[in-house]
Amino acid sequence: MDEIKSSMDKAKVKADEIVHVEVVQDGYQVFYRNGEGLNTGFVENDAAAKWTPFSQETNNLNPETGLSWSANNKENLHLYFFYGAITNPDIARVITKKPDGSLEKSAKIVTTESGVRLWFSYYDKQVDAPMDIIGLNKDGKAIYP
Repeated sequence: MDEIKSSMDKAKVKADEIVHVEVVQDGYQVFYRNGEGLNTGFVENDAAAKWTPFSQETNNLNPETGLSWSANNKENLHLYFFYGAITNPDIARVITKKPDGSLEKSAKIVTTESGVRLWFSYYDKQVDAPMDIIGLNKDGKAIYP
């Protein structure tokens, strides 16, 4: 964790809290809070511990709709994923998929020590729009969007 914080400091990343760290490929995906926003970046697991920002915009930690989402789909970055925050307690599962039903992924949902519920799903390659983000209740009924 010290290496992650040091890497963020060197890159002048402002973070009020690191909410979750996920081990991915050759490093760590770091989800962090800055004010009411959820952002993410990547720290390489090597001696340099270089920071790569993923967030192009701040993802709302308190979405009125009960679920927020953003995506990283840039060719020059090596991770393709969707992520966001969940505030609706009835959302038990989040799926991402193409409108025709292809490329469906069930997101991993994490509840952090500070009570933030975040979700994320990874893809092996770049995914072109449009994509559907669907929040399901425990019975599998869509309640978002």
